[in-house]
Amino acid sequence: MRRVRFPNLVLWLLGAAVLAIVACGSETVTTVVETVIVEKEVKGDTIVQTVVVEKKGDTVTIVATPTATSEERAAAVVNAKKGGELRIASVGSVQSFDPLWTTASSTGNVSSLILEGLFAYKEDNTLGKMLIDDWTVSSDGLKWTFKIREGVKFHDGAPLTTEEVIGTLRRQSERAPVFKLVWESFGPASFDDFIKKESRLEFSVNLTKTTGLVLDALGPQNFTPQIVPASWYTLPATESAPGTPIGTGPYRFESWTPGDRWTAIPYEDYSPSPEKTDGEAGAHTAFFDRVAYIEIPDQATRVAALQTDAVDLVQEFSQDLIDRLKADDNIQLIANPPLRLLGHFNYQIPPFNDPEWGRDLRRAVVMAYDNEKALLAAAGTPDRINLCASLMECGTAWESNAGSENMYNARRIEDARKIVKDSGYEGYTIRLMDPADRQPAHGAAQVTREVLEDIGFNVDLRVMDWATMVQDRATVDRWEFFHTWSGRSVRIGPIGHLRFGELQYNAWFNKYTDTDGTQRRLFDVFSSETDPVKIKAAMEEFQQYFYDDAIFLQVGEFFSNWAASNKIDGLHGNPGGQKPYDKFFK
Repeated sequence: MRRVRFPNLVLWLLGAAVLAIVACGSETVTTVVETVIVEKEVKGDTIVQTVVVEKKGDTVTIVATPTATSEERAAAVVNAKKGGELRIASVGSVQSFDPLWTTASSTGNVSSLILEGLFAYKEDNTLGKMLIDDWTVSSDGLKWTFKIREGVKFHDGAPLTTEEVIGTLRRQSERAPVFKLVWESFGPASFDDFIKKESRLEFSVNLTKTTGLVLDALGPQNFTPQIVPASWYTLPATESAPGTPIGTGPYRFESWTPGDRWTAIPYEDYSPSPEKTDGEAGAHTAFFDRVAYIEIPDQATRVAALQTDAVDLVQEFSQDLIDRLKADDNIQLIANPPLRLLGHFNYQIPPFNDPEWGRDLRRAVVMAYDNEKALLAAAGTPDRINLCASLMECGTAWESNAGSENMYNARRIEDARKIVKDSGYEGYTIRLMDPADRQPAHGAAQVTREVLEDIGFNVDLRVMDWATMVQDRATVDRWEFFHTWSGRSVRIGPIGHLRFGELQYNAWFNKYTDTDGTQRRLFDVFSSETDPVKIKAAMEEFQQYFYDDAIFLQVGEFFSNWAASNKIDGLHGNPGGQKPYDKFFK
């Protein structure tokens, strides 16, 4: 990118752009912005400060430091030097290292560098190869044979074979939503007939009818099948694996001090993919001597640690601290695409599973909700939020407001109060989980408490940290409602719906019931239809049904940043952009 220096603060318009992103674990009008470069020269010594700003009308807000292109990053890696310790202020405390059991963000850091999947996201959000070498498809489209890469070893020295792949897929068969859907809708009844070992390095996926979702079934989704050894894959999916992870990734686990930090170091026998580096896919390099994920619960303390060089990167911080960071010439801000903030109902216990009133009670919460107030509480300022009623990312071709009229940001308190009273649940206590160390969920929970009380419920606001909430949400009878957020991969097309466990029948922790079968019928369209007109119609119908059934509370989109020391090279906002591999100190 061409850069021009000016003696005074100057705005250089580059053109119109749409800011877009991807907790687990783990987001009304599209925010169309003008991308602007700001550069300045200070007191004779040239200090170039390059930032991206967001312009809405007359309001200009600094968003982030623009990152290099993928080509520029690839060129920089050629001369990159290894060494140093990367210190990351992590999101939440680690309660489990098993990402096959939970979608928690703190656990998801494990998959950043220790475990690997068969496929991974490229920077453009398409799928790229990781542990898969190649595959063939039979002439009738019913047998897909995959070969895994030769020479890949686990961190304990054991070779990767199809035994570990099939074992991991078996453990995830009831959790990974696209895999589960393909098996149930297009595969034989028996898992052993669906996934077969062909040789030491080959396995096959065997179908009873054709589908184009086979690669998606093996790729990233909620509870992605990331390949683990037998000590983990032989455990039930509902049980968190004990101990520390053993994977095939560029870094291996080193140490863990509960409540403080865990660390990883380069794996000397790492076998990188022969594919070029592209986002989370392809070849990766471990440049740092050590990566440390450090627990700092207080968000202001995280920022202070970054500014005093106690840490190098902050994964999450309250956005009201952004002015403090953008004024610091030693800090870079990485803009994320929009996250979708949401709230979950528990479908396993009253009141939201009541066979007569459950749907109406869920609708009551949705129609009464103050979405704008909740987004502001989560993200801080109006320029950081986007009222978005669509399940798909606003501003994309898939955006839809079907079903949202008089339901989204409607604040129909009196109508909702009547429903609660007529149902007989007036005064019923809702246990609302409030993770105080994660601002988006914590801010929204304060508004949710007000809404629930306004429409006639009592609220037990259960203040906790994120790690405790992760434990409790996996237990049937410990909650009725909680907030989380989702990223871009589940919001950029119909396949996204299939990847999102919270929308699946009888899946994830909320155990959505789909009592009349509409969700399953429409998901069959997404998974088998090729006519874009019919897919679009099904998307509209599902969006309508989403609000009719009040599957979960769609709060809206919010924008966030990562903050890091300027001495780190290679950070960006696309898939893989914050992962410790392929990053290095300048």
